[in-house]
Amino acid sequence: MQSHKHPPLLDFGLLGISRSPSLTNQVAKHIAAAIDDGTFQPGERLVETRLAEMFGVSRGPVREALKALESENIVKIKPGRGTFVAAPSCEDVEQIVAARAVLEGLAARTVVALPDKRELSRLNLLCKSMRDSVEREDISGYLELHWRVHELLCHLSRNQVLIQAWQSMRCQLRLFWRGKVTNIELIGKLSDETFVLIDSLYGDDPDLADQLFRSHIIRANYEIMGKAVPNWLQSYVTCEIETRKTIFHPRNKSSTTAVNGLKQENSGSESLPG
Repeated sequence: MQSHKHPPLLDFGLLGISRSPSLTNQVAKHIAAAIDDGTFQPGERLVETRLAEMFGVSRGPVREALKALESENIVKIKPGRGTFVAAPSCEDVEQIVAARAVLEGLAARTVVALPDKRELSRLNLLCKSMRDSVEREDISGYLELHWRVHELLCHLSRNQVLIQAWQSMRCQLRLFWRGKVTNIELIGKLSDETFVLIDSLYGDDPDLADQLFRSHIIRANYEIMGKAVPNWLQSYVTCEIETRKTIFHPRNKSSTTAVNGLKQENSGSESLPG
């Protein structure tokens, strides 16, 4: 396994880790961040003494932090061998994607119900930056913005249980997808679809927003994997975004749902405001 250059102790000292009752939580948070940003790679061994040195703490909080991260499937503790960064399999990812889709659908439903939609402007700005990344063919930049969009959606839900679960899933998915996303045309398509997702949050139809996010997440992940959505998951895919401004309901072709106050129509698709 290739060795990776770790940040010096001084860099982590700037994070402001303090000795408090939540020290273990702080250490766990920063180990997870180091895994998330690529400092530690999938399958890499995590040495307690090295981590303690990096964070300027004793081995006790590090050991407890690793146990906490194992409960979130971010690391794997192998008795007699040590602790390793998780290396999710394709089967693991399929299960995570299903859970993530349902979770973000719930977040979208909650955000649609917000009385004040001004914070959604932050999502619009991130989407525009995503499009700029696509035009530059900057896939890594796109992916970072993608995660920021979906993380902000979850934070806007104000549901702390949902946020915590989503963050664990994100870390595992980033580990799996690292270096595997290379199709810029597909990335462009997904970027356009994200505009439709965000538009749905401005409307008053939580069912539609839920379906859009859930369906998009499942379809996108399986498209990137180059696999068909499995039978057991197909019932969760109820919408398909055909273009940036059109939503198609494959399971209900005879009707549509109003979005952003639009009048309901008797057709198989619906247009969103640009």
